[in-house]
Amino acid sequence: MRSKPFIILSCGFLLLLLGGNIMSASAQSTAQYSVNVTPSPFVTPVLKWTITNVTERAVGWGWGGDLFWQAQPGQLVVFEIYEFRDDELHGLFTIGNLTLPTNDSRIAGELMFSIWPWFTGLVSHLDWAAVDQAATDSATGWMEGNIEIHTSATEKTYTYHQGSFGNQNTTLVYDKNTGVLQAAYTEFFLAEDYHLGLQLAQTSLYLTPLALIILAGFGIIGFVVMVVVRWRR
Repeated sequence: MRSKPFIILSCGFLLLLLGGNIMSASAQSTAQYSVNVTPSPFVTPVLKWTITNVTERAVGWGWGGDLFWQAQPGQLVVFEIYEFRDDELHGLFTIGNLTLPTNDSRIAGELMFSIWPWFTGLVSHLDWAAVDQAATDSATGWMEGNIEIHTSATEKTYTYHQGSFGNQNTTLVYDKNTGVLQAAYTEFFLAEDYHLGLQLAQTSLYLTPLALIILAGFGIIGFVVMVVVRWRR
């Protein structure tokens, strides 16, 4: 018959294993998005890009709004993804001196990482056939331009040039496995020059406060189990 210490230790191990399974289950992908960008009560994806070049002037955020951002080459652009809601990734976005809660489609439109009405932005879902179709329809439709789509073993590249009546040039490179923007350059000439280039710097999954509390609880349980086992020897 197994001893009580062995049973207690086994129970403690099972509790720790259960905690690990909870964390693992929290990272399941939602709506064709990669686990690398899927938020949950237990993990917060944090994506960072380095600005390679950028317009020197202050740039407005939103039509007719009073928010502006200004950044320098070498600074980081950060998107902390807190929620998947209404088929959209929501979180806290930082560029230059501006930090605000927003969603990925809004970011795509504001930074011009998009071809209206295609707003894939900083993160793409992984249905690449649908993405290709949406990008092509947008580029050759109302925007009256042309688009080149290149597919490699690891990346999807979209290069768009607006037609003779337009002045937008945008290149977006995505990781095929994660959907995360690897590199981008976009420019637009109207009343003033606008351009922005990014290079992916880091993708991370951070534990949420709830996850830390759960892990701390399991740690305490494990410590108590060890103390009980030693005391019963």
